[in-house]
Amino acid sequence: MSKVAPELHSLLNAQINNEMTASYNYLAMSAWFENTPYGGFAQWMLAQSQEETTHAMKFYHFLIDRGAKVELAAISTPRADFSSPLEVFETSLNQEEQVTTSIHQLYNMAETHRDHESKNLLNWFLDEQVEEEKAVQDMIDRLRLVGDNPLGLLQLDQEAAQRSPLIDTTTHEGN
Repeated sequence: MSKVAPELHSLLNAQINNEMTASYNYLAMSAWFENTPYGGFAQWMLAQSQEETTHAMKFYHFLIDRGAKVELAAISTPRADFSSPLEVFETSLNQEEQVTTSIHQLYNMAETHRDHESKNLLNWFLDEQVEEEKAVQDMIDRLRLVGDNPLGLLQLDQEAAQRSPLIDTTTHEGN
């Protein structure tokens, strides 16, 4: 028997979709960067993709642990073309702000239903979103600072490469 109120249950399932959509969007951003000289930005976006999948799995396991049914929905095709690294990061920030808004809605619903276990989970996500938005905003600020300066862009790309993916995706071992 589910220990999650029906309205909250629906929103938690929707959040799995939101997180997986974000993961898929970041994967598309990484793929776009792979076709540019910016391998570090590609790695940064790949790490983001993996982190979003991990977030989706937190919601997945939370629902399972509370006896609630996981209901997965379709994920739309992500945007695949961008004009610059700055546009990619601005798109990323917009996405993170949307995720933050959905976490706020979840938290408000959890408060309405006095679901303290959900609020506890969502507190972690609220802190995480502050960190996510700050990291992206910092990169946007730095990209705006360097503009089209190739040396500045390459320096930022090298710094972005320091963020490593959660899993090794560099090996393409046999099928």
